[in-house]
Amino acid sequence: MKLAVSSMIPEIDLFCAKKLGIPMKTLMQKAGIAVADAVRARVPQGKSILVLAGKGNNGGDGYAAAVELMNEYSVKVYDIFSAGQKSEEGKYFLELFKEKGGTVVNYTSLDEIKEDIRNAGGIIDAVFGTGFAGEMPEQLRPIAIAAREAVGAHKIAVDVPLGINPDNGSVSDYAITATATVSLSFIKPGIISYPARSFVGDIIYCDLGIPKDAVIESFSLRHHMVDSDWAVRNLPGREENSNKGTFGKLLIITGSERYRGAAHLSSEAALRSGVGLVTFLGCKELINELSQKYPEMIYKEKSINNSISDDDIAQICAISAEHTATLIGSGSDNTEGLGRLVLSLLDSEGTPLVLDADALNALSAMGASGILALKNAKRKVIITPHPLEFARLSMSDVANVQQHRLEAAEKFALENKLTLVLKGAGTIVVGDGEIYINTNGSSALAKAGSGDVLAGVIGALVAQGKAAPSISAALAVYLHAMAAQNLAGELSSYGVTPSDLPKEIARCMAYLEKRDLI
Repeated sequence: MKLAVSSMIPEIDLFCAKKLGIPMKTLMQKAGIAVADAVRARVPQGKSILVLAGKGNNGGDGYAAAVELMNEYSVKVYDIFSAGQKSEEGKYFLELFKEKGGTVVNYTSLDEIKEDIRNAGGIIDAVFGTGFAGEMPEQLRPIAIAAREAVGAHKIAVDVPLGINPDNGSVSDYAITATATVSLSFIKPGIISYPARSFVGDIIYCDLGIPKDAVIESFSLRHHMVDSDWAVRNLPGREENSNKGTFGKLLIITGSERYRGAAHLSSEAALRSGVGLVTFLGCKELINELSQKYPEMIYKEKSINNSISDDDIAQICAISAEHTATLIGSGSDNTEGLGRLVLSLLDSEGTPLVLDADALNALSAMGASGILALKNAKRKVIITPHPLEFARLSMSDVANVQQHRLEAAEKFALENKLTLVLKGAGTIVVGDGEIYINTNGSSALAKAGSGDVLAGVIGALVAQGKAAPSISAALAVYLHAMAAQNLAGELSSYGVTPSDLPKEIARCMAYLEKRDLI
């Protein structure tokens, strides 16, 4: 599903009115009905409903909802800025509410609203919607805190909860935690991204009857919600008239004497994800282990350590060029030799390069020169950091990365001309000018080795070359999370191990493939 940033919403509204003949009043009325339905589904009739209305179109949606609800509930509206409504459509629903006997109170202090908040069965947050950015205005902080602390009331947010940035998902210290958020016309990227995702409750999507295809053709919507429908559309096809070369060749350089398991996990994940041929390059001890378990792979013996020679590095770069993608770094051990190899791979002509874990740590240890090597790479690069690894790469800190995941990921990927997979809850993939936000997942993935599996799946899908690296990476993220969810339903989120994931990922691909045939 395509998502829309806040700056596009007024333009889309105008497009609907001028080009599609859909009046703004009609859109506002439909928004009011959708919000009212969300209230009805959660709050028993006859209860007190409090509407916190701003002066923009979000407030107008609140007045439209108040009109819809006033015959079933005791509805009171607080005009938060004592400014009425800016638009003619908003004024229409404000006056209609008052004509029908509704009560509108100008908010001046917390004292006058405290009792209404305490007694409310539902609170409709129609203050800012997509209009919020930066710091919460000081005058609103007391009411935001009071609403947040009203544990007996269902909080229904119109489009975006108060205190949430609709575009980057950052959260004010005074943000309201909603029971549900009614997302209108297009879902905004911030509300499905962490940390904001923890504040929006159930997301109820209402397209307001807008013909979305017409809007998408006319606007550059670069954000995508990665869900099951998206995954079905982007699962690479499997031609009947094919051979192993049809589905790509992946070179894997993972694991080490210190972290042997990473090689097992990344290799099996790749083998289960549809790539035609997998070559493993590593030390003799690992090859002896892996060849007994995975006879399907081709093996090339090279030890990636501090004593690796320039000739060996040149040979590895040549082998990489013979494959349709190369994965390096999962459990590789952050050695000086690994760093030299990564730099050489970046500086050599070739097919896409997936850098995971210790490959990224090696670059981070080089400081600015490591980042410059990424930026000047002679091949397409996909990096897969978790928040700490990304903080090192971007010379930031984990807290800042987690508070600004979307904008930090987009900025880094664009500046360095690569595909970035920022792992964590709501994994973000940025590349090729597009931003993909994953919507599934499980705490079952919060275990050492899960990232090695993901790296193998990304490598396999990128190697198949059926889509842009960013789409392949986003699909891998979705499959990885889907597998964890499925297994958690069977084994609990406590009991799933990374070793369980590769075969379940294959089952997930089978499920999506069958859905695509329906």
